[in-house]
Amino acid sequence: MAKNAVHEMIAAFAVGCMDRDNFIQFKDYIDAGGELPEGELQEMQNIVSLIPIILDIEKPDPSLKDEVARRLIGMKDEIKTRIREEKKATAEKFSTRTTKAGTKASFQLTNLKKTQPKEKTEEPVKTGTGKTSGAIDRSIIPEEPSRYFTGQQTQIKPAPRSPGKSGSLVGWFAIVLSLVLFSLLGYYSFTSVEELNQKITDIEQDINVYRSELARTNNFVNNYIALIEFFNYGDITIVNLKSNTPGENASAKVLLSFDAKEGLIQFRNVKPLLANQGYQLWLVSRGISYSMGVYQPAGNEFLHITSFPIIPKENIESLKITIESNTGSPTPSVNEYMSAPFPQENRRR
Repeated sequence: MAKNAVHEMIAAFAVGCMDRDNFIQFKDYIDAGGELPEGELQEMQNIVSLIPIILDIEKPDPSLKDEVARRLIGMKDEIKTRIREEKKATAEKFSTRTTKAGTKASFQLTNLKKTQPKEKTEEPVKTGTGKTSGAIDRSIIPEEPSRYFTGQQTQIKPAPRSPGKSGSLVGWFAIVLSLVLFSLLGYYSFTSVEELNQKITDIEQDINVYRSELARTNNFVNNYIALIEFFNYGDITIVNLKSNTPGENASAKVLLSFDAKEGLIQFRNVKPLLANQGYQLWLVSRGISYSMGVYQPAGNEFLHITSFPIIPKENIESLKITIESNTGSPTPSVNEYMSAPFPQENRRR
């Protein structure tokens, strides 16, 4: 197995991102008596165990919170609009049914009026001359007809029943039924709205939780993807620089890989810079300072080191940071903002 492949296998095994095929291949290589660089696996595992210490908790950008709030308000207004439309459609259906019931009751009252018996009117009687008189001549009727018509009795017809009382009952029944239906509809609408509002509140809380988790995940991936990729290198040296000003808590972390000639730098609690200023990193070897780039950090993110001087590790004395122009300076200023000796004990043998 090639040397670079062995280093990559060791790094992937230590970080825990090795897939099944590579794990089987790596295990077969070890079982077959393959050689591993001395102490590299243990050193890589120690470095991986330090990852939680160097990571910082990042807060989401306030603009992201505002965007999430605007979307939630839009979703809430949309759901409330749908609720109002459903209530309006239900009320229109109920009103149509009530109108039909009232028409039916009116129709019944009209039929009752039509069925009232008509009073019998007197028919005109024709006289002997052929003319019609307006009334019957009652002089030809005996005063006591009962003497001559003993078997005949006067039939008394019952008075027609007035429909007014029945119609009022039907009207009252329709009103009571309408009130009951309106009460049921109001109760159903109230309980439905309360349930929907509760569901909306629960959904908003779930969305806020998921948004927060997603924001933290995205910030972690965006800020530390370079750090995760950087730990694939086999030779890593960590240098912690501290402020030289008493009472100031500013610091910087520098990660260097001399095999890959790459590095990362992270600034913490640094003081604000002017628009034309920047933090310039210097490597000091045998009294000579070599520039490793100018940086203007916006937070605690890891920045790639833009310049990596080709100097043996054993010749490096220290690292320091000065405040220079944002275009860089050929020599460092007298006042050092941060500095730290280079850890020669971390050098691989």
